[in-house]
Amino acid sequence: MKNLVAGILSLFLLVTLFSCKQTKEDKTEGPVEDAPVQQEDDSMIVTDSITPALTELDTELDNILSKQYYHVKDGEKADIQVRVGDVDNLGFGWDAGFDPFCGKNTSRHRYPWDIDENDHPGTDRIMVASSYESGRRDGYTSYTKAPANAPVEISITYDKPEVKIEQVVLQMLVDDFQAPVWGTSFQFHINEKRLTYIENIINTLNQTGPIGKLLQVGVLAEDLPLFESGSVNIKIDDPITGAGDGYAIDFIQLLINPKGDYECTARISGLVTDEQNNPLKDVLVSANGLKEGLTFEDGTFTLEGVPVGMISLSASKHSYQTETISFELIRDEDWEVTLVLKKLEQESENYVSEELKAKGFVNLYGILFETGKDIPKKESEPTLLQLANFLKNNPEISIEIIGHTDSDGDFEYNQDLSFRRAQAVKKWLGDRNIVITNIGVAGQGESNPVASNATDSGKALNRRVEIKTKD
Repeated sequence: MKNLVAGILSLFLLVTLFSCKQTKEDKTEGPVEDAPVQQEDDSMIVTDSITPALTELDTELDNILSKQYYHVKDGEKADIQVRVGDVDNLGFGWDAGFDPFCGKNTSRHRYPWDIDENDHPGTDRIMVASSYESGRRDGYTSYTKAPANAPVEISITYDKPEVKIEQVVLQMLVDDFQAPVWGTSFQFHINEKRLTYIENIINTLNQTGPIGKLLQVGVLAEDLPLFESGSVNIKIDDPITGAGDGYAIDFIQLLINPKGDYECTARISGLVTDEQNNPLKDVLVSANGLKEGLTFEDGTFTLEGVPVGMISLSASKHSYQTETISFELIRDEDWEVTLVLKKLEQESENYVSEELKAKGFVNLYGILFETGKDIPKKESEPTLLQLANFLKNNPEISIEIIGHTDSDGDFEYNQDLSFRRAQAVKKWLGDRNIVITNIGVAGQGESNPVASNATDSGKALNRRVEIKTKD
């Protein structure tokens, strides 16, 4: 009798293991994006439905993660925690034991998949850069069609905060972003305000597979007012380059005033040098804006307690080109890296042209002013001449000159100073016989930073003149 029972149990376990293995194998069949796809015929479109999740939702946590909307005030994680989109890996489920907030990359999965109308708008669906029309493209772009794959704005609503907002962390499980492969230049907007420092992170991701991964980003202090109304609209798109890059988002979660330490963290340390291998001091090193610090005299740095996930590690110093690397950070890992910064060369006419073409804007750090003054310094002339040459050779282009300051001083004063500096650049161009009828000016003061104003290095990056193409 005992032998019979043992035999039945063994057979049950064998069938169960085979079933799990078969489901896992089914998830990885079908198109993958290891190579660029060139064809566009209808015969390529696959209509397979979503593979079922590997595990049943049978716990309280699973029930929370299955909700399309989750909102908690004064919870364990934050003063306000709000999420849109269910946590289900685009409907494909998770491998056994996988923690989407603490694990590695997801397994590769099939595509395309049927859109579930119950999913929060903008989540669990393939979206393709709106500027794409034809040419090279990834699998997501090849296997879907416009307008069904158009970017969808993701809206998040919650009770208007009664507490002062001191910090906001944005958590997204992002899937198949591949800007380095396809030359995409994603733009990131919250409530129509463009946050270029978040774009810099997204545009380093290379998620060929397709695979997904948690991305956590810290919001700069100057942008915290965007979250005061209780209504946040997030849009990710590339309306400029024409790149055929498709992508997806499983969920977006906001942590307003996070509490305590992150559960899953790691350590990043390393060295920053110039091209001659000389250590660089006071380089601003930032990991997704969540943890940052300055290099010491010997060029070394250490960032403790960095939240895990996709990390875009940037090293920035005035008069040097910012160096950025992207990698997957795992729990309790000790990641070491060496970053080499190149001396910032003269901002040439070609540089201005390429940046405007790719991003729609360019930050010029070669235009300098005395503290509190609005007349360009003598050292600014090389950069101004290159800008003048660009405008002379592109008389049809319409641009806006935008002044920016750091956060030192009075807000209204900085706003006025930045505007006067933009006007001074326009006047300099007009005095050199450049047609200025298509040139607008604006001053944004300290309101649109690209780095934290907590350090002198960050402030130096925020003091800049921006050239932006007008719509």
